[in-house]
Amino acid sequence: MATLATSSSSGTRISRMGWILSAPILLLAFVPFFANHRAASRAGQTFTRDWAADLLNSVEPYGILITEGDNDTFPLWYAQEVEGIRKDVVVACSCLLETDWNVRDMIRRPIYPYDAAAGPAIYRNGVWPKPSGPPLHLTMAQADAIPGYMELQQPRVFEKDSIVATIKPGIISRGQLAVLQFIKDSFPARPIYFSSRATPDGLGLSSHILTQGLAQKLVMRSPVPSGDTVNTPIGLLDLPRTRALWTTVYRGPAALIREGQWVDRASVGIPYHYVLVGYYLASLLQHEGDQAEAARVLIQVQEMARAAGLDRQTGS
Repeated sequence: MATLATSSSSGTRISRMGWILSAPILLLAFVPFFANHRAASRAGQTFTRDWAADLLNSVEPYGILITEGDNDTFPLWYAQEVEGIRKDVVVACSCLLETDWNVRDMIRRPIYPYDAAAGPAIYRNGVWPKPSGPPLHLTMAQADAIPGYMELQQPRVFEKDSIVATIKPGIISRGQLAVLQFIKDSFPARPIYFSSRATPDGLGLSSHILTQGLAQKLVMRSPVPSGDTVNTPIGLLDLPRTRALWTTVYRGPAALIREGQWVDRASVGIPYHYVLVGYYLASLLQHEGDQAEAARVLIQVQEMARAAGLDRQTGS
């Protein structure tokens, strides 16, 4: 019994000694937590959510928004499925359209009603009939029959009403074929838009694209420069719609300025696109003589560039 007691006491001392020796190491492990807590915390940061809402709200009711990858797709899904923002918009990721299951999902997707009271005021005077069917008029068998790719040996012309697009020789992917099917089946009954990352250059549609804020709208007739449609380095820009979106709808600029930093360099293209659109909007407003509004937009753009670290990248 005495031997057992001695052994137990010795084990307790060893255990206590181990704790004493390991305590400083454990404390060191907490140093990064406390040192980086302020920089790593995302409390109150809403920019990604606000950007997703801004992009969705750039699309007219019951529109189809073609995206390109993770950065311009997943935040939109969160906004729609978690916060219920603009569920009437069909988000179609061109990368995922390369798969048969995602094309089937587009056919099965419910038609969500547009909530005019919750949507942007700029759409409230329009007439937006609810679609009666899916955005792709295909059976499941027809969807599965879309080839993985198509090789064009010579230029191919794609026509839909007034849209005439010449597709250059080369490889057209399954995702691109699905995009053409969206246009064939749903346009113009459903507005079709592209995110900035999904510009459809490879489909010969560039002459039918009009920039409206953060999104690029497919239009029936090739737009020509006019008082409201202005040629810019980011394409023909719909000045009245872009101005209305920026000044009355978009919440992303204020959110980024409030947060004051952009830590994910891989996705810096998101704030960069805001900066581009805002800069050209401010320039056009200044040219029209609206100096006060131009100055307000330009200040926002400069503050966004600083928050995203874009001023340091350009050396300004």
